[in-house]
Amino acid sequence: MDKKIKITYIMPSLARGGAERFLIDLLSSLNRQRFEPSLILFKEKGVGYEELSLLNIPTIVLEKRSKIDLRNIWQIYKNLKEISPDIVHTQLGGDIRGRLAAKLAKIKIIISTEQNINHNEDLGRRLAKIITSFWTKAIVAITPAVATDMKKRYLLNDSKCQIIIPNGLPLNKFPYQEERPQGLEIIVGAVGRLNKQKGFDNLITAWQQLRPEKTKLLIAGSGPEEKYLKQQIKKTGLETKISLLGDVADMPSFYQSLNLFIMPSRWEGQGIAALEAGASGVPVLASASDGLAEIIQTDTAWVCAKDQVENLATTLKDALSNLNSEEAKKRQRNLRDLIVRNFSITKSTEAYSQLYEKLWQKNYENITSK
Repeated sequence: MDKKIKITYIMPSLARGGAERFLIDLLSSLNRQRFEPSLILFKEKGVGYEELSLLNIPTIVLEKRSKIDLRNIWQIYKNLKEISPDIVHTQLGGDIRGRLAAKLAKIKIIISTEQNINHNEDLGRRLAKIITSFWTKAIVAITPAVATDMKKRYLLNDSKCQIIIPNGLPLNKFPYQEERPQGLEIIVGAVGRLNKQKGFDNLITAWQQLRPEKTKLLIAGSGPEEKYLKQQIKKTGLETKISLLGDVADMPSFYQSLNLFIMPSRWEGQGIAALEAGASGVPVLASASDGLAEIIQTDTAWVCAKDQVENLATTLKDALSNLNSEEAKKRQRNLRDLIVRNFSITKSTEAYSQLYEKLWQKNYENITSK
């Protein structure tokens, strides 16, 4: 019973994203006296690989050559056979490949974390996740909205959708600063993958309508819509007022430079960037979309309707006009308090540790009773 529980995590890469960031923080916080983690990245290293290497966690990096790469799945299987973990924990694209490889390797405990509301998921992937979900002992949702979505999307029963563990933050990395920078311009920031989900095209359109004076918009991130968004900015004639920064390495410093943070998502599993900004004391404006709406309320932020440009512009105008008001400061404090209570990495790690222990103990008892 004193044996360490071996857990192998499987995901595509450690790219710059909320789920990837959370996995690094989870691995950093996991009790290494009780758990023995390892990691398989089946696509590429990603920018977070160097940080992870400092944790001395065995990591295997594979290369995915095509969308459906049977060799890739075989490599995951072979590595799982060699590692022989007690638990396999998959996320993102690792759900399908990881579950299949773990099943072939006869791993008894397979769990997954559902990280998003997958509105743009194709039918083939959906069917594959439905089939492979039968092999899991548990599927964790990061918010109730994600749990509701995955139950419907993957035809899951209630027992598979009842575990909700929010992604948490290492709060020490995001020190609270209620008084925001005072400069010649108001700096508004947004963060996320440059794709349809994040709604940055709507934000640029709203900015064009509003054209706020002495105000600059900085959008951090990279993704498939980068070229389109650059063209959109050029058409507005606001190249000096809206900047695409690409990936930003030092996010805590980025948040500290802002007077307002905006998250105009069309859909969102949780919205960890809004939590990071709120933890840092940045006033937040966010859309009432899915999991984000469960966190961002009118007493913690400015809330706009999702995918409605006119409402976004109106809400943005109100926020910019009242950034220094007592109501704004009250919202800042309320959001920070909410994050401290419910979204720390300590709380998330404790919840996952309890889940690992529960599933391992149940499997151990089944083995010893035979």
